[in-house]
Amino acid sequence: MWEYASQDPRLGNLFNEAMASDSILVSKLVVSRCKGMFEGVNSLVDVGGGSGAMAKGIAEAFPHVDCTVFDLPRVVSDLQGSKNLKYVGGDMFEGVPPADMILLKVNSCCFYVLIN
Repeated sequence: MWEYASQDPRLGNLFNEAMASDSILVSKLVVSRCKGMFEGVNSLVDVGGGSGAMAKGIAEAFPHVDCTVFDLPRVVSDLQGSKNLKYVGGDMFEGVPPADMILLKVNSCCFYVLIN
């Protein structure tokens, strides 16, 4: 899916919007119901975070947490961060920036990717 989305800008935009809308909903739940998870956390990396919808919600709710959205360079190259939100391009199969907490959205595609 990601390969096709990278080759067709229209499909890529639709895919990114769909992923972001899901992440906005999930971030609201995480922020409201899982506040205790962020006690003692000073840094967080959202692996494959796309446009940063999840990390933005966390960064706004917990200003003491430095949030990093880590995704492919072509995904994050034009995105702007804020005081406690930044975007870093890279490949999760080569390494992930260090942090106190790492987020990785799990779906059926992840199982396929991790097995291979």
